[in-house]
Amino acid sequence: MFKRGKWDMPKGRIEDSQCPEISALREVEEETGLRADKLEIRGKLVSTFHTTSHQKIDCLKKTHWYLMDYDGDDDDTNPQVEEGIIECRWVHLSDLPEYRELLRARINYVVDFWHQNLAYIPRA
Repeated sequence: MFKRGKWDMPKGRIEDSQCPEISALREVEEETGLRADKLEIRGKLVSTFHTTSHQKIDCLKKTHWYLMDYDGDDDDTNPQVEEGIIECRWVHLSDLPEYRELLRARINYVVDFWHQNLAYIPRA
């Protein structure tokens, strides 16, 4: 998804009593418009840390990243414009180099982790 001049991936806060997996599905649905009932988590990718500000207090945020499948069409996205997301799109592995320059550093890390460890593992 394109947000504030960079390509990013959905993420957000874990809501009260929600597990990280349910929160991840909810955030993907909210930010991209992809229906959560058509998403399936295949497994955890990796966790990252970055600094953020919440209620004017700087803090270190841990983000859990998940590999997901989507059982729908490529054009099912509906960006959450009120969050500054202006476009969502699927990117084929062969087109990924075109996006690298505008990927946030942590997203480059997540993509590299997936590509080096999981991209060629057949689906069950």
